[in-house]
Amino acid sequence: DDDAGWGDDDGWGDDEFEGDGKPSYPTTTAYDRGGVKVLFDFEKPDAASLTTTVMATFKNSNTQSLSDFTCKVAVPKHLQIVIGPPSSSTLRPSGGTITQTMNVTNLNKGSKPLKMRLMISYKTEGGRSVSETADVANFPDL
Repeated sequence: DDDAGWGDDDGWGDDEFEGDGKPSYPTTTAYDRGGVKVLFDFEKPDAASLTTTVMATFKNSNTQSLSDFTCKVAVPKHLQIVIGPPSSSTLRPSGGTITQTMNVTNLNKGSKPLKMRLMISYKTEGGRSVSETADVANFPDL
């Protein structure tokens, strides 16, 4: 028994960590325009890790579907990013979501912050192309 009696009812009430011992971070709204919202959730193996997994959720509150949906991400030179494939390229209407995972490594953790530029593009059902950029710097202390 590895937990040596330190169960969930240890009385410490430490809300910095989830039950698995990993640090937890608040969800961040990275973008919210034209009925499209981008939420970031964060996960790290431990607080000292230089790499953060960012789970992006793209939500559509419009009444029409958005097609050819892409989100490109640019980061400054002190960051390295590896972006996984999106779960779809069509953002269904009225609450539809697409998810995409990014691994971001901050080589200057502690001295330079995490920031990124999103380039979001999609087509509306009427065939109109939309292309937007958003700078995101409101990250929790990762």
